[in-house]
Amino acid sequence: MFNISWDEFWWTNITGPNVVVTTVAMHLLECANVVLSVPSDLPWRHSMRSSIHSEFKYRSMFQDIIIEPIDVADENPDHLEPGRFILQRFGDEAAQRGFRDKSKMTIQDYISQKEILKNRIVWVKGLSGQTAPQWINLCRGFTPKNYNEGLFVLEVPGDVRFRESSRMRLVSYNKCVTSYDVRLLNSFILDSIDKRSNVWKNYIATVAAVLCDTDAEVSECLLQNVSFAEESPVEGLRRIAEQPEFARRGQESHSGHILQLYRKGNLPEIERRIWSAQVQTLFPIIEMERIEIIKRNFAAIKKALEQEVIVQYNEEITNPYDVELGTLCHLMSKRGSDGHYLLYIPDEALRDRIRFLHECRNLLAHAECCSPYQVAELLKNY
Repeated sequence: MFNISWDEFWWTNITGPNVVVTTVAMHLLECANVVLSVPSDLPWRHSMRSSIHSEFKYRSMFQDIIIEPIDVADENPDHLEPGRFILQRFGDEAAQRGFRDKSKMTIQDYISQKEILKNRIVWVKGLSGQTAPQWINLCRGFTPKNYNEGLFVLEVPGDVRFRESSRMRLVSYNKCVTSYDVRLLNSFILDSIDKRSNVWKNYIATVAAVLCDTDAEVSECLLQNVSFAEESPVEGLRRIAEQPEFARRGQESHSGHILQLYRKGNLPEIERRIWSAQVQTLFPIIEMERIEIIKRNFAAIKKALEQEVIVQYNEEITNPYDVELGTLCHLMSKRGSDGHYLLYIPDEALRDRIRFLHECRNLLAHAECCSPYQVAELLKNY
């Protein structure tokens, strides 16, 4: 597991991303052009294209079909109409001169008749809200009988709406991939780089996934760059935001991408995400330890409840297992009529632990984050 390429692993082994890959490949095999809706902050986009190409070639009978990438933003500075651009890009001089706009033949039929796209899948990127509809309209006019006659994949940023057909299909990254896919990838990564307990790994995997949402690439980088027992994930985000390869990540002004939040100094939202992950992972651990403490001191707690009327959430408590950490602290600090503590726990370390657990639970209950030190203390027994 130590030499895995996590970009390839993401697209080929994690369920959501692999659904994107296989669905695009299957639509192409069915002779359908594909509109691939992806976020501007798509992780490992080059590996996605490579994985789709490999999946298509694996399932197809024509091994000589190649994917031709086109970056419309860079390669079409004259803003040619898409059909004309295809003629200019792939046709010879005779083919380019042969088509007439006033001809009864559509430019799509002309391109097909001249076999200009034979054995090609044209992968169009660099599209915008203005240029994407033009390319979608072009693709609607192609009706290949076999996928070796030429097909298109239009990589469109953001959500796009259009009427699908058997020859024109939509695949949406955002509908296939969730942060749970990122959490699963994180678990595999941590199994290969971290020797700590599964409880620790679950905590780290969850924090990174909640912070990074569906950007597995930034999440993987965060796992590699942060010592979660010693520093806040915010420190790792600072280092990642300074890396040249992530300079354009999260650039869109309306983006909720984690690097956009960091660069804008939106610490409240970052802290809210960390807190959300801590509630998911640390609350159950605190609760399990509370129950274990009560189990070990059941008789003493039951006796204390018989001496003092304890009300929690407007209800009198008689079952020791219903006693909250705050109530345990109260019972340990209050003396009865005989001058003795209502709840005496002779082990000083355990008394300190109960107070510590209460402090951590209070923080989480009031939407505040536990510090790296507190997290390490909570998980040290695992």
